[in-house]
Amino acid sequence: MNINQVREHLHRLIDEVDDIYVLNGLYRNLVADKRQREEYEREQSEKAEKGAKKRK
Repeated sequence: MNINQVREHLHRLIDEVDDIYVLNGLYRNLVADKRQREEYEREQSEKAEKGAKKRK
């Protein structure tokens, strides 16, 4: 393997690592968004239940 082949291979590996890094970041953001949405929905549900109890 000559130096140009090694460089090319190295650049491909770096690109793959970059892709993995970006995908992991996107995944973490999606998980955090889902967690926030579920928490918000839970809070809204609790407020609705309390409101229903007060009306009784």
